[in-house]
Amino acid sequence: MIKRLIYTISFSGCYYFATAQVQTTTTMAAWGGYFFTAPVSSKWSLVGDAQVRSKNGFSQLSQFLIRAGVAYNVRPNWSIIVGTANFQSTGKVFNEAILLNEFRLWQENALQLDLSPFSLFFRTRMEQRWLQRPVTDSTVGINYINRLRNKVSITYPLSSTLMAEMGTEVMVVSHQSNMMDLLRAFGGMYVSLNNNVRCQIQYLYQCQYKVDALAHYRDNQHIIRINILQDFSRR
Repeated sequence: MIKRLIYTISFSGCYYFATAQVQTTTTMAAWGGYFFTAPVSSKWSLVGDAQVRSKNGFSQLSQFLIRAGVAYNVRPNWSIIVGTANFQSTGKVFNEAILLNEFRLWQENALQLDLSPFSLFFRTRMEQRWLQRPVTDSTVGINYINRLRNKVSITYPLSSTLMAEMGTEVMVVSHQSNMMDLLRAFGGMYVSLNNNVRCQIQYLYQCQYKVDALAHYRDNQHIIRINILQDFSRR
């Protein structure tokens, strides 16, 4: 069973890659972030994160985001979350750099299964997105997009302070002819710094489908990701 799950996680995007457009670009990026979980009762907790993302290593800032939500623990391994987020992304209008805003609402259903020594994590997230987009007359308009995200990951403890992880995440939208928006495949590890703080070090491959005035193409993004995760419920 474990082998089948690993194969599913590893190769779930094979069909997508096989049918990908010929026109592609490649981007190197680095992401950093802070994530927290803060309980307010036995069932309810606050969650959130702040992230900075860059292109070409750390040389070009591309995005900053703040996300927050309220989580309800249906069971110890099952949670439902609703939240909001604000994204600031760099863009261009007639070669002039501008800052584009995105307001986002999101709802999430997350389940974690213990298959000792492995742990499986499943997450489905629905997003309602209002994005600023540059248009041809040098002004900025608003696009509304619904997006569905499905994530599957598997973790395995290597020691008392080290845990390995691998997984995939698929994002689809309904507003364009090609419903695929993003495909992610990642691998890395968690390092426990103390009882409630972990450091995540991850390599993330992201294939993003894009459309401009001239062509459809895919951006292959190779990302180094470092996050700090703090869980205030742990003592």
